[in-house]
Amino acid sequence: MCLDESLNKAFDTIREYASFDSHSLVPHPANLKFQATEERRAMHRLGTHLAETVCSLDSEDLQYAAHVVKRHFWKELGLSQPPELATEVPRFLLKPDHKVEPRTAPLELASQLVAVRVSETSVLCIVSSKLALLQKLLNLPDSAMRFLILAYANNCRHSLTKDDSSGLSLALSYIGIEGDDHRNRAVAVLLDVPLAEVEAMFLPPITMTALRFVDVHVFNKARCLRSVFTLSDEFVPLLETPHLGHAAVLARILEPVHDLDTVDDGTTPIGYLYEIMPSQIAECYERTVLNRPLLYQHVHHLVEWFTGGLSLPVEACYALHSRLTFESIRDAIKRAALDCCTANRRLDAHAILKALFAASGDVPFGSAIGGEG
Repeated sequence: MCLDESLNKAFDTIREYASFDSHSLVPHPANLKFQATEERRAMHRLGTHLAETVCSLDSEDLQYAAHVVKRHFWKELGLSQPPELATEVPRFLLKPDHKVEPRTAPLELASQLVAVRVSETSVLCIVSSKLALLQKLLNLPDSAMRFLILAYANNCRHSLTKDDSSGLSLALSYIGIEGDDHRNRAVAVLLDVPLAEVEAMFLPPITMTALRFVDVHVFNKARCLRSVFTLSDEFVPLLETPHLGHAAVLARILEPVHDLDTVDDGTTPIGYLYEIMPSQIAECYERTVLNRPLLYQHVHHLVEWFTGGLSLPVEACYALHSRLTFESIRDAIKRAALDCCTANRRLDAHAILKALFAASGDVPFGSAIGGEG
C-alpha cells in the first residue's frame, strides 16, 4: 500500500523530532529527563577525573574522551560554538599514530568543569522508581545501583539532545580497557565508590550478568568502558514498563530469553559466531542450532560465560553431561542469582551447581536432542 507523500513526510518529521522508530517505543518524557540528567552527571564526573579513568596520561584515549566532554559542555565552558568533531571517520580507521588536535590538558579541563553546576536533585520517573524497587527486592548495594543508573544513561537509545557526538556512550567507547584492574579502577572513579566495592561487584560469579541485567556478550568482550555499562535488551523494557507490582517484576526477570543465535533461521551463518565469540561459546551455539546435546565441557564454558568468569571444576559438570540445554543452563543461572539476591545471600558456585542439577532433572536422558554426534 502506497501512502500519500504528505503522510510520509509527516511520519519522517515525527520520527526525527520524537526519536521514534518502528522497532522501539519512545520512553516517557520523565525517563528521558532522568537519562539526560544522569548522563550530564556522568560526563561531568568523567571530565573532572579523566586522568584517573584512562590507563595512561599519554594515551590518545584521554584526548578523544576529553574532546567529547568539551563538546558536551561547550556552552558552560564559554565556547562560542561546539568544538569540531575529533575526526570525520571512526577512530579505528585512522593510523595508530594519529593525534587529536588541539590537545587537552586534563587538569585544566577538570578545573574548568569544577565551576560547572550539575543538578543534585533526583528525577522521579518510572525508571528511577523501578530501580529503587529492584534495590529493595534484590537487596542490591548502593554501588550496584549507581552502576545500573550510569548504564541506563549510557544505554538509552533516545536522547533529548539527539547529538550522539557529544554523549556519554561515545566518550566511554574511546576509553579502552587494559585489563580487569584498569576496568575496576575506572568504574570506581565514575561511580564515586571505593575500589573494594567495585572489585566485589565484579568478582565472579557477577550477579549483574547472571541476572541478565547487563549484555553478557558485550560485557565479556570488555574492549572499552562502554562495553562494561551496556544493559541487556530485556532489562531496559523492564525498567521502562510502568504499573508492575513486586511479583510481576520478579516474574519478568525470570522470563525466558529468546536468543536468535540459537535458532537456525538461515540468516546468521554459524561460522560468523566463531568470529564474534570465543570458540568454546560459539561451539555451544552451534551444537544447539544443530540439535546436538551439550556435553560436560560445554556446561563448564556456558557457566563461565553467563556469570562473567566463574570457572566450575570440570569434574563437577560430569553428571550434567547431555542433560541440559543451552536455555536451561542460562535460566538456571538466572534463577540461582535471583534466589540468592532475594534471600540476601552472595551468589556462589554452590548455588549455581544446585540450580543446574535441579534443572537437569527436567531433561531426561535420551531426550529429543539425541545422543552424542
